Amino acid sequence: MSIVGRNPYLIEGPALVSFSGGRTSGYMLKHILDAHDGTLPEDVHVVFANTGKEMPETLDFVQECGDRWGVRIVWLEHRFTDAGSHSFEIVNHNSASRDGQPFKELIDNRGFLPNPVTRYCTVELKIRTMARYGLSLGLDEFDKVVGLRADEWHRVSRMRNRAEKSGEKGERDIIMPLADAAVTKWDVRGFWNKQSFDLRLPNVHGKTPLGNCDLCFLKGASTLLGIVRERPDLAKWWAEAEAEAEARASKPLGARFRNDRPSYAAMIEMNDSQGDMFDWLDDNTMPCLCTD
Repeated sequence: MSIVGRNPYLIEGPALVSFSGGRTSGYMLKHILDAHDGTLPEDVHVVFANTGKEMPETLDFVQECGDRWGVRIVWLEHRFTDAGSHSFEIVNHNSASRDGQPFKELIDNRGFLPNPVTRYCTVELKIRTMARYGLSLGLDEFDKVVGLRADEWHRVSRMRNRAEKSGEKGERDIIMPLADAAVTKWDVRGFWNKQSFDLRLPNVHGKTPLGNCDLCFLKGASTLLGIVRERPDLAKWWAEAEAEAEARASKPLGARFRNDRPSYAAMIEMNDSQGDMFDWLDDNTMPCLCTD
């Protein structure tokens, strides 16, 4: 058993607590800490996997949570060994990538861009990077604790189905204390409204548009448009990644993060020239294994 008694936040190790750097996972971490009187068991580890495309405010928030709550958060980044095998490196707030380098190295290795069907970015940069860290600790098996809320029932259901079928190497079970505690986005919002610090990114109806990777291709089109309108500089990295992929692809039109939308370069151009004149808008953010 990984959850002891009736308190879903009381975690029995070995376990890895996945901290995405968002408000929801921050809420989860604080409640787990409180359940353990501020000190986690020695075999319960808090991990944050940085892709290099998180906002600076996210990195600051991860550091502040660790400092204020007195908990060690292990910062991880995906790496390749000299032999080309997948590995990881432990970094910190100062050394963490802020230019997308771990993500770019993975794309270069794969030779094609991730897309809504093949989401290898989350799998390698976050899920398996965390799992490799757990195995490096000598843990043959460990639970993974993730911050999915009760109002994300579709994601919770998929995660539980994934856990029943098969997990990553070493992964024993997936624990979702927020779902078990019936926590919703409004509970999370109310919690942070009462704290002395917060993630310094906009909270829009309980969601953080700039959370996780800044212009992730799984975010809704209107969400992306709003970000590009406010921060067109953020689209440059994504546009360059698509340009490089198109240059090396035999079928250039297939070398995008998504083929059902304009390219990131086109988004920048349309934002500069047309403003709100988009006829492809939707706000259907696709679920990812990254959590906010």
